[in-house]
Amino acid sequence: MTSQSVLVTDTNIWIDLENGGILVEVFRLPYQFLIPDFAIPELIRPRWETLEVLGLRAHELPAERVVELGQLRQAHRNLSMIDLAALLLAKMLDATLVTGDWRLNELANANGLAVHGILWLLDEMVHFKALTPGQAAIALRRMLETGARLPAEECNNRLSRWLQ
Repeated sequence: MTSQSVLVTDTNIWIDLENGGILVEVFRLPYQFLIPDFAIPELIRPRWETLEVLGLRAHELPAERVVELGQLRQAHRNLSMIDLAALLLAKMLDATLVTGDWRLNELANANGLAVHGILWLLDEMVHFKALTPGQAAIALRRMLETGARLPAEECNNRLSRWLQ
């Protein structure tokens, strides 16, 4: 599997996908989904066991990266250790980071990493026919109704396009 087909995720992506009712469908995409092993205790809803059965894989950071993680945490106190572990894992694997946290997104961009959010994942699901446009619109509405903080204009553009 090429590094471009590996997506390293943070935990909030999985919450949004569950809220949208599309956990199973996301695994129809031609990507390998990884999460730092640090994040497993945070996966309560959806449960880690459910995600693991569906195809999410945990990945450890080597010891030298754990040291780097501690240093990053000192410099970026506004991000959790788990978020920073996702950043380091994506960097280490030359993979794409998928996050819903704008601060993590900015840090990933500043470090030259490819980074996307839940709207990109929805676009990919429509593109690869894991969802119909109508299903994507319903999922996005569910996410918004359950508190997902997403850019209103981008959401409206997608809803308009998907509901034509």
